[in-house]
Amino acid sequence: MSKIGKFLSKTPQEENGIEQDLADIHPFSQVKPRKRKKYIALIALGISTLIVYATVAYFLLKENSEKNTGENLHQQEIAKKEIPPEKSVKVETNIKTENKPEALEKPKITFVPKAIDFKINVSTIHKEISLGLKRISVPKLSYRKQKPASKYKRLLQEAKTAELNKNYDEAIRLYKKIWSISKKNPEVLYRIALNYFKTGKFSVAQRYLDQYLKINKDDIQAVILSAKISEKQGDMKKAQAILEEAYFLHPENKDILENLGKLYEKQNELLVAKDIYKTLADLGYIEGKLGLARIYEKLNDKASAMQIYQEIYEDPNTPEDIRQKVETKIISLQ
Repeated sequence: MSKIGKFLSKTPQEENGIEQDLADIHPFSQVKPRKRKKYIALIALGISTLIVYATVAYFLLKENSEKNTGENLHQQEIAKKEIPPEKSVKVETNIKTENKPEALEKPKITFVPKAIDFKINVSTIHKEISLGLKRISVPKLSYRKQKPASKYKRLLQEAKTAELNKNYDEAIRLYKKIWSISKKNPEVLYRIALNYFKTGKFSVAQRYLDQYLKINKDDIQAVILSAKISEKQGDMKKAQAILEEAYFLHPENKDILENLGKLYEKQNELLVAKDIYKTLADLGYIEGKLGLARIYEKLNDKASAMQIYQEIYEDPNTPEDIRQKVETKIISLQ
C-alpha cells in the first residue's frame, strides 16, 4: 500500500496517536493553527470597524460641506445686494476647513455685475430690461434722417451765384435745368431771358421773355426788358410803344418814367423827355432831377442846370457817389 493509502486508511485512534506523537515532538504544533484563525478574525473586525467609521465620517463631512456651501451662497447673495455700484469685482476666500485643504489653494472669485444706468435725453419710447440686480432703461432710438436740400433749391442757388459773378452762360444752363425739373416758377423764364440779354443774344432773350409774359403780363420789369431788347435791336418805335403803353397803365411808376425819359432823350426829343423827367422829379426821385439837369444842359440852359445840380449836392440824402459826380458837373458849368 502506498503512503497515501496508508494515511487515508488510518483510524481515528491512530490519528490521535500520531497527533500526540507530534505534540510530543513540538508542543506548539497543536496551538498555532487556532491562534492564526483568531488573528484573522480580529483583523477583519478592525477593518470593518474602520470602514464603518470612515463611512460615517464621510457623510458627516459631506453634510458639513453642504452646510458651509449654503452659508457661503447666502453670504454672496447678501454681498451682491449690499455692494456699492462702483465695485464690479469682489474677491472672496472660502472659510478654512480641515476637511478641504484644496479650498485654501486658490481664492474663489465672484463676479458681481456693475450696476449700469443709462440716461439719454431723447423723446422716445423706453424699454426696461433686467441686468443683475438692477433695472436699466435702454432707449429705443429713432433715427430721423435729415432731409437734404432739394435738387431744385440747390440748382437755384448755384444759378443765382453764377449770375452775381457775371457768369451768364453758366447761369443760363442752370436756369434751363431748373425749368426742366419744375415749371411751377415762371420767374426762371425771366432769369433766362435777362441773362441772354446780358450776353447780347437779344432774339433768344425775347423768345423766353414772351413765354414769361404770357404767364405774367403785368410784370413791369419784364415789360421794360422787352422794350430794351427792341431798343438794342434798333426798333426804337416798338420800344417806345411798349413803354408808353406801360406808362398809360402805371403813370407814376419810377422805372417806366425813367426808361421812357431816357428813350426820348436818346431820340433827341428833349422837350418830351424834359416833361417826363420833371414828372419823375416832382415825385421825389433823384433820377428825375438828374435827367432834368441834363436836358437843361443840352438845351444850353446852364443856369437852370446849375440850380438843379446845386440842390442835389446840398441834399443830405444824396448818395456820396452821386454827390461827387454832381460836384464835377458844377465845376464844369462854372
